Amino acid sequence: MTNQQRQRTGILDSEGFTNRNRQYYFDIKLPRDQQYYLRITRRDQVKDETYERREIIFFEEDISFMVEAITMLLGRYSAGQLGISA
Repeated sequence: MTNQQRQRTGILDSEGFTNRNRQYYFDIKLPRDQQYYLRITRRDQVKDETYERREIIFFEEDISFMVEAITMLLGRYSAGQLGISA
């Protein structure tokens, strides 16, 4: 992403992936008020070739708690502690 695109969108960094008719994006943004946040977006392609979009935002002060919770949950999943096969 170029500096000009970063200034226009506020996105500092981004990762994403596609799975069939779904697209997922993880963006670190810096808006005008200078408070970082993580935006997770899911886009689903619907029958008429349009998209439905959903997003969730984690503000800067909550990102470390969210990462810790996901790490703990996926650790238990990977270790087979949930009673399902990974």
